Amino acid sequence: MAGLKIITTIVSVVLLLYCSIGKAVDLPAQVFRNNSAVMLIIDPSSGQITAANNAAAAFYGYAESELLTLRIQDINQFTAEQVAIERKNAVAEGRNYFIFRHQLADQTIRTVSVYSVPFRDKNNEIKLFSIIQDISEQRFLQQSLWHYQANLEQQVVLQTQEIKQVNQSQTLLLSVVIVVLCGATLILGVFLMRLRRAKKRSESQGARLSAIFDAIGDYLIFTNDHGKILSANSRVSDDFTFIGGMLNNSINTLFPGIECLFEASYSNKECEVRLQGQSRIFSVTKSDVRDAKDVRLGFIYVLQDITVRLANEREQRLASTVFSTTSEGVLVSDKDNNIQMVNRAFSQITGYSSEEVLGESPALFNSGRHGPAFFKQLYRELHEHGHWEGEIWNRRKAGEVYPSWLQVSAVFDEAHNIEMYVALFNDITSRKNHEQMMWQQANFDTLTGLANRLHFHEQFDHSLDRAKTHASRLAICFIDLDRFKAVNDTLGHHIGDLLLIEAAQRLKECTRSSDIVARLGGDEFALLLPDIDTISDIEKIANKVLQQLAAPFELEGHETFVSGSMGITFFPDDGGDRKALLRNADSAMYKAKEHGRNCYQFYTAAMHEHAQARRQLEGALHKALSNQELKVFYQPIVSSDGQHIGSEALLRWHNEVLGLVPPDKFIPICEELGLIVTIGEWVLYQACSQAKAWCDRIQQSFFVTVNVSSIQFQRADMAQVIARVLKETGLAHHCLTIEITETVLADNSDNILQQLNALRDLGVELAIDDFGTGYSSLSYLKRFPLSKLKIDRAFIRDLPNDQEDRALVKAIISMAGNLNLTVVAEGVETQPQLDFLRTLKCDYSQGYLHSKPIPALEFEHWLTEQVIELP
Repeated sequence: MAGLKIITTIVSVVLLLYCSIGKAVDLPAQVFRNNSAVMLIIDPSSGQITAANNAAAAFYGYAESELLTLRIQDINQFTAEQVAIERKNAVAEGRNYFIFRHQLADQTIRTVSVYSVPFRDKNNEIKLFSIIQDISEQRFLQQSLWHYQANLEQQVVLQTQEIKQVNQSQTLLLSVVIVVLCGATLILGVFLMRLRRAKKRSESQGARLSAIFDAIGDYLIFTNDHGKILSANSRVSDDFTFIGGMLNNSINTLFPGIECLFEASYSNKECEVRLQGQSRIFSVTKSDVRDAKDVRLGFIYVLQDITVRLANEREQRLASTVFSTTSEGVLVSDKDNNIQMVNRAFSQITGYSSEEVLGESPALFNSGRHGPAFFKQLYRELHEHGHWEGEIWNRRKAGEVYPSWLQVSAVFDEAHNIEMYVALFNDITSRKNHEQMMWQQANFDTLTGLANRLHFHEQFDHSLDRAKTHASRLAICFIDLDRFKAVNDTLGHHIGDLLLIEAAQRLKECTRSSDIVARLGGDEFALLLPDIDTISDIEKIANKVLQQLAAPFELEGHETFVSGSMGITFFPDDGGDRKALLRNADSAMYKAKEHGRNCYQFYTAAMHEHAQARRQLEGALHKALSNQELKVFYQPIVSSDGQHIGSEALLRWHNEVLGLVPPDKFIPICEELGLIVTIGEWVLYQACSQAKAWCDRIQQSFFVTVNVSSIQFQRADMAQVIARVLKETGLAHHCLTIEITETVLADNSDNILQQLNALRDLGVELAIDDFGTGYSSLSYLKRFPLSKLKIDRAFIRDLPNDQEDRALVKAIISMAGNLNLTVVAEGVETQPQLDFLRTLKCDYSQGYLHSKPIPALEFEHWLTEQVIELP
């Protein structure tokens, strides 16, 4: 019996090791089914036999299918209530060894020992794993032994009594005793042999179970009450190496620093473990191991590495969070395209709740804008490439159709069959609106709403391609508003903008719906007129346009007049590509301006030659200063009493190829090219140096007047430039007069006003040129720090005969005197003109009557003759 108890204890420990895992166990089918031990798996709640191996079917005499229809209480001879109590104890209290009487299929009653332990199956349900051993013969032998022992003792007593009574019978009694003892010894030998065979079967079964438990991937460690390791599974032995072995070492040496190892029993406690230089997370379960007398033998530790599981759970939570919080709508459908899952953004975009769409087809959102061919191509892409992306129009629950950007991916199984579809989409209505707005801004003028230069060129190219294909004609018109700059300068940019808006509207009213009207920039417009067959057709449009532009513009109480200069070219007559046609139209437009404006001109070969000459002029002008082709001429300015003389510095250009180029030809080009800044500073330096030399040689005051354009004020700080030039040349500040036009003043910017005030603070004189030709000259005299004004030659030409000119000049001189302004009359060519100006007390005169503009050396000779003999 001591040997049986030892075997029972070993099996109990193995079972306790197995059942303390704390997780679902999937027993190897081959090991379970073919094991020679009788094994059953029982549902503890109902007693239903859920699995039986081949040995169980053979032992009970039932077919396996019949056995699985029985409950354990149908076999056990205890009452159903007693069996239920024992099952409950096996689950709740960990009791695992029982002695029962089981009825076989042939109604035979057998005495069996049952080792039964709870575990969780792959469905995480608790089941009882039972190993049944037939101990009927063992019990029969035990009972026979007990019977023989009792009889033997009784016989010994009787024989003793008989010996006492009858000494003669001692020999017989001894013989009987010897026979009985021999029989008992024989029976005991048979019992021990059977017991040895049972022990071998138990060891074999234990070895099989140990192999199963060693295959478990978690750490299983059995210690005594003091934490000394008594045994462990192979996973522990594989991962930990100890000199001299691991047994009898403290569990703390395996997992140092884990406080929970020495706490009372617990289940599934998360602990961080430093293992092989890496931080890992383990789920630790600590359970008592007790013998049949409830004496604690030690502790079982189950350490499950859950690092990967926790990482997966974090990834799943992250994926779930992203799925629910992403701003993109997400839709998941099965292989039949039935919706299985949607996120919150899906409901926000479509208006459908998840309950309304689950099980439905995405065709529910079809807007009707895409035909079957579109979706056929979409699913072809998904099957061939696994992905489709593009713009699609869907319909919301409220019926609104909206654009969305859709990305669909197919998820394939191992056989490369589509398992599901995942669609991500977002509402791109605002983006489409923004793109439309950006396209509008990129292709249309923000002020007038007309096509801009870029869009005009694109439409031009399309129309040109069509004209070439259909052998049709195409007309291009360049339109520049005459006198727009004067309106913009005098009435302000706001009125100028209103004029451009109104002019654009008038141009659109003069054209057909198929024509393109564009604003190329500033006051330049262009018309693209396809399918124009005759010159008379374009002339009708041109006359209508010019008539509309010449009509008065009523702009916030201001009646303004402008006109248009139009240049016209034809395809294919005047060019075969866009650049040539536009260049020729521009040339024709400039020709219209030269013909008095408010007219149109057709492009000719002569216009092309003129354009070539302009390009040649621009190229030569870039080299004029470095080639020393520029000269400063001087024209005298004489006071009315002849006692004071000055001069105006005038730029002249003589080129070896072009000859003498008039200032009105090259100075505007200098301003357009930005050369006026460098050339203007050079003129200023030359004039001041020459004036300084003349001031040093004469005995009376002398001044020089230098013209400064608006471009110079805009691109440089002229106050600083002039101060530097005066310092370098040594010319007194009051000997310099800066001459500006109304264009400078019309800019009306604080920057220019600050520069003019700085010049007056230096002591430099400021003169306004061509006074009387603008719209707001009187306001300039009040706002800006002027000291001189020059009457335009247009008012001097017809003096003294023209009555209106006499009145105007008289009024200007009188007004200037009241404002303490010095007056200079330009264009004085006759003595009667000079005499009339002297009667009006005009301060200075300038013109051919005194001298035309001449080089510095000639001016010096004139100065010698007119004023004083130079030493």
